[in-house]
Amino acid sequence: MRQAMAQAEVGDDDYGEDPTVNELQRLAAQLLGMEEALFVPTSTMANLIAVMCHCQRRGAQLLVGREAHLHVFEQGGVAQVAGVHSQVLQDLPDGTLDLDELETTVRAGCGSRYHPRSVLICLENTHSSAGGRVLPLAYLREVRLLADRYRLRIHMDGARLMNAAVAQGVAPAQIAQHCDSISLCFSKGLGAPAGALVAGCREFVAEAWRIRKLLGGGMRQAGVLAAAARVGLERMEETLQRDHGNARRFAQGVWELGLPICSVDPSAVETNMVLVTVAVPWLSPEQLCERMQAVSEEEVAETGRAVSVRLFPWATRSLRAVWHCDVSAQDTQLAANKLNFVAEQCWRERRAAP
Repeated sequence: MRQAMAQAEVGDDDYGEDPTVNELQRLAAQLLGMEEALFVPTSTMANLIAVMCHCQRRGAQLLVGREAHLHVFEQGGVAQVAGVHSQVLQDLPDGTLDLDELETTVRAGCGSRYHPRSVLICLENTHSSAGGRVLPLAYLREVRLLADRYRLRIHMDGARLMNAAVAQGVAPAQIAQHCDSISLCFSKGLGAPAGALVAGCREFVAEAWRIRKLLGGGMRQAGVLAAAARVGLERMEETLQRDHGNARRFAQGVWELGLPICSVDPSAVETNMVLVTVAVPWLSPEQLCERMQAVSEEEVAETGRAVSVRLFPWATRSLRAVWHCDVSAQDTQLAANKLNFVAEQCWRERRAAP
């Protein structure tokens, strides 16, 4: 990937003259089944651009899951920058929205002089807060039909879209066909150092270019980044299959250990994420993450290894583990062994406490 970056042919992308960026945009649009695509610095910018393209009237309403990345982790940009109102709906455990609740919310604003007008439905696939769950294709078809009935648009936060496509064994275009626009991140599972894109019809991307400029996302010799993104796309099948397999093996291994302090549901692991539930009230996810990262003399003496594992405290009683291209099968086994060691250590300390 670094060699591809060093050898990339570049130009001024702000003038549409970078051949490597142009080729990436063409390939990505074809892969997604969209007319055009636009390379941008980040997925957060890609999502904001899409919202601003679809919701051009201040006070327009988008419908989004309460735990969606766009709503929780992107600084409320749709409100701060775009002046768009978010109506949040409760996410179901599999990352979907309840279709009856969605339709009821849409209908509440139809013809009302008091309610905000719903313009856009935002989906996330895979769904990060649900542990990397994949949105079923049948569900996407139902959302598309609902949106068409009420003349709404659909944007998909597809930061991990390729994980979804690989997990379902389908072409990315089979997922994207249900959306009016879609974002894609190159710096997550695809392993590039930076970059994302947003795709849609030709008119949408023309407006997206203007908004990218407004948000400061115009870049010059961006081909060095686009070259890395292309390598990520070319290797995605092999890379993501390996990540998914490692995540499943970790979840299955932890489940078989039957640890007293935490639990995992292997059946909920569909891609490269595992949510670990901390099952005892006297240990917080933050504390467990700290112990997984720390290396003690006791660990080295007992296991013969010094292993540091970085996990993320995710919710009140859970933490998240994510696999990427630099985590091997051996690393995965070491992480499971470390969790077993930490769990037993915590349990011994608790039983020894007065």
